[in-house]
Amino acid sequence: MCGLFFVLQRGEPIEQDRFRQALRSMRHRGPDHAGTHFYAPTFETSRGHCQVYAGLGFNRLSILDLDPRSNQPFAEGNRALVYNGEIYNYQDLKHAGIVRDGTYRTSGDTEVLFKLLAQGSIDSIRLLNGMWAFCFFDGDAGELTLSRDRYGKKPLFYFLDDKVICVSSTIQAILRYLSLQVSFDRPALLSFLNAGVMYPDNTHVTHFDRIKQLPPASIARFDVREWALRTSSYFSFRDEASVAPPGGGDVAEIIADATRIRLTSDRPVGLLLSGGVDSSIVLAALAKQGLQDRVRCFIGDTGRSEDALYARKCAEQLGIEATVIDMVYNERAFDRFLEMCQHFEKPFPILGNSMAMSEMYRAIQEFGVPVVLDGTGGDEIFGGYWDRQFPFAMQDAFRRGDVRSIMRSSRSGQPFWDNLGWRGIRRGAAQLLLSVPGVKHKSNAVRDYCSRDVVNAPSTDPLTQEPLTFREALCRDAERGRLGEWIWHNDRNAMMSSIENRSPLLDYRLAKFIATDATKKFVAQWNKHELRSAFDQLVKLPTQWRVQKQGFRWAARRFFKDNRSRILDLVGSSRVLRPCVRIDRFCEDARHNEQLITSRLAARMMCVAGVEHTLHVASG
Repeated sequence: MCGLFFVLQRGEPIEQDRFRQALRSMRHRGPDHAGTHFYAPTFETSRGHCQVYAGLGFNRLSILDLDPRSNQPFAEGNRALVYNGEIYNYQDLKHAGIVRDGTYRTSGDTEVLFKLLAQGSIDSIRLLNGMWAFCFFDGDAGELTLSRDRYGKKPLFYFLDDKVICVSSTIQAILRYLSLQVSFDRPALLSFLNAGVMYPDNTHVTHFDRIKQLPPASIARFDVREWALRTSSYFSFRDEASVAPPGGGDVAEIIADATRIRLTSDRPVGLLLSGGVDSSIVLAALAKQGLQDRVRCFIGDTGRSEDALYARKCAEQLGIEATVIDMVYNERAFDRFLEMCQHFEKPFPILGNSMAMSEMYRAIQEFGVPVVLDGTGGDEIFGGYWDRQFPFAMQDAFRRGDVRSIMRSSRSGQPFWDNLGWRGIRRGAAQLLLSVPGVKHKSNAVRDYCSRDVVNAPSTDPLTQEPLTFREALCRDAERGRLGEWIWHNDRNAMMSSIENRSPLLDYRLAKFIATDATKKFVAQWNKHELRSAFDQLVKLPTQWRVQKQGFRWAARRFFKDNRSRILDLVGSSRVLRPCVRIDRFCEDARHNEQLITSRLAARMMCVAGVEHTLHVASG
């Protein structure tokens, strides 16, 4: 993973010192080399000559072809590429005859991508298997090409007005170069305070005004002469889900190959072994191919769940000596949280997984392992959420009159009525009771301290907006729901420690398994049954039929109590929150009320104020 930066201006030269300062702000994304390249071409337009100035900058995390010959910007003549990510099948593309110029001066994937783009093979993007965000400037044609991978694993933000287009891997670099101050998109802010998640969209819109993003699975072309950006999509989860997926045995085959190609690296590779199904099936795929010694396994142990125990069992069965990282949250926890706010560049849920992963990657960095595999994607593609996905499956069964599927749910390991959405009904009833005037509880903090706009703010969760089929729910979660949120976390947490995160289960060839029927995903007490069954063709491990993974546990109450003063000082200084929260009253009450400082509202306000403080966000 690396950091790219691009500026194109008309009529005004690039301020190179400020350009380099902006590039330096994302040095954590690529600490091994920083490079820049500047152009000043002139184009003929309908209004006469147009002088433009272009600057490309790149911070490189060296993974493939460590030689300086592969440093970026990668330029030939008036064409240059800055590219963040990995194309895992680049060797296949080399030998497939797609690239007309078969002479190479490097051994990495950057030159392959450059040659494809230089020869105008934009449609070849559909052939790429990997993760990427790139910016290709063709000074001869007067065109800029941008693209982002199918899942949006690599970020790509931009600012565009009638004088400048600025493209970057981070929002901060854009703000620094343009001396720009932004404010939160108001509906997104209100929804976050009410619901606690600010889902990344799959459009050009972001949570900041004036800052846009290139949507996942898209290609954009910017015509310098017309000063216009046109975007098209090259991949759709719905299209993939409309094609009948291959047989169940092909799940194992694809996972094995997806894992193998993600070992492509000239530096050490690690594996986050969590004790769940998803990361352990990656290990099983490695073991099936005799590749388990190619990775160093890392296990995080909070001492409060069985996850580390199961992870150890998997490693011991295969004779692997895993590295166990004790997850001890010390007095630096609040400072670490502020670092996360700066790198995340948006408010995020304060959960064990989000807080723990930054600590995991920081520890892994000390072992000199800059590439780490994980199991992201298994839950969203193969049906891993009983509470989030299974109710849609049951609703489909009711509509079909499929009594057998309904009765089988009684063996799912959870109360029958919970699987029909009864848990949500009970939660709603509890909220109704809490809404009675005079009832005091920390769950009422949003009602008691927030404006009506916050209380009535609609959720941005794409699964709550209208009745959905099971398949549509999975597609939405993959394209603009929970998966996008976790991918955002993965990228930022890994990049904080200059580590590249790779996810074999996000191989695009597995996306078609979204289409398989819910009866293959939820069987008796097992979720992800289709994925679990794939162990039989790989290597059976103790986690295969484990019913419930617990996830990282985090001492949230201790964190909020130990850092009460700093949290309240941060929240109290927020200008962004004041129009929609009675901050002074909240802070005064929270200094004397332990329940209030540990409320969900406190966590959400802390995160908003943290992003505001570290990015200097303006009030709306």
